[in-house]
Amino acid sequence: MFLRRTVVLLSVVLLNCRNVLGQSCNDCITVTDCREAVEMVNQNDAAATALLRRAFCGFGARRPKVCCSALQAKLDSHPNLSLLPENCGFIDGDRLIGGMKAGLYQFPWMALISHSTRSGLKFQCGGTLINDRYVLTAAHCMKNLQIAGVRIGEYDYRTETDCVGEPPKVECESKIQDIRVEEAILHPAYSGRPGPVLNDIGLLRLSKKVDFTPKNAKPICLPITHELRTRPIANLNATLAGWGFTEEHVPSPTLLTVSVPVHTVEACRKQYNRGKTTEMDDTLNKICAGTYGRDSCNGDSGGPLMIAGQYKDHQRYIQYGVVSYGPRQCGSDFPGVYTDVSKYMGWILDTIKP
Repeated sequence: MFLRRTVVLLSVVLLNCRNVLGQSCNDCITVTDCREAVEMVNQNDAAATALLRRAFCGFGARRPKVCCSALQAKLDSHPNLSLLPENCGFIDGDRLIGGMKAGLYQFPWMALISHSTRSGLKFQCGGTLINDRYVLTAAHCMKNLQIAGVRIGEYDYRTETDCVGEPPKVECESKIQDIRVEEAILHPAYSGRPGPVLNDIGLLRLSKKVDFTPKNAKPICLPITHELRTRPIANLNATLAGWGFTEEHVPSPTLLTVSVPVHTVEACRKQYNRGKTTEMDDTLNKICAGTYGRDSCNGDSGGPLMIAGQYKDHQRYIQYGVVSYGPRQCGSDFPGVYTDVSKYMGWILDTIKP
């Protein structure tokens, strides 16, 4: 359904256009095969529409075609790339403390989002630091909800000082940063339940800069280059982190992590169509990951799906997904569904500011 809607929208945008690039094009392909073209439709702004028209290069099989490399150059030379730090996504050598517990400094980009409720303040969603002023999260963690603030550097929210390890090798951390939110920015084309969940992504601009001096406050890497955005990730193992519900169906006060397999688009669609839903027709903008007993769960919403990879010649964690939704019973045969961050890099770069 979403794929057909995308083709229709792009056809309208490009109708009666002529190629005005003024240069040769070696990759004139149908719009649905160009990730950047689909991403620009999601942005729904005049600048993106104008660039799509300039990239138009003909029709094929009744579908418009674009010079995809012209659109890729827009992101690779985006002026706001400098706002995303290169020192990001460091992989901690201490992988697991025990069971599913994360290491004390394993995921220093993790953020807890606090909501004001009738029963007081509650941590109901997660997010990730992408620089010192922005947290990336899910739009459904923001829509019609009152966000009180964001906590950076938390590990176990039951204790003021968090300690891991056994004597004599005990490591402790007490530094946390509670910061108010200056602006909550939902994707302009977000839609949630009861209909199909689309464009479930958002940004929180913090009221002040995060102090990156402590070991438990660092940014995550994003897929900023063409190579990272087009990297095949199906059948790779991804890493999740969050404070969601455990297999005992109770929320975890301690940061947890788990490794999950990434599904192919075809397997993802097949799984969710079996449940008689059309939500996964939106396969261009979503990732499916997880297996029986291993996936994200309530309370993990807005958190990251991360895959290790080469970033600026270093092995780093790169965030490819944002926890969106899944089956009612966490850890079931159905995989979790994640907003594909690589499809929204244009929107992220257009939205952030110094």
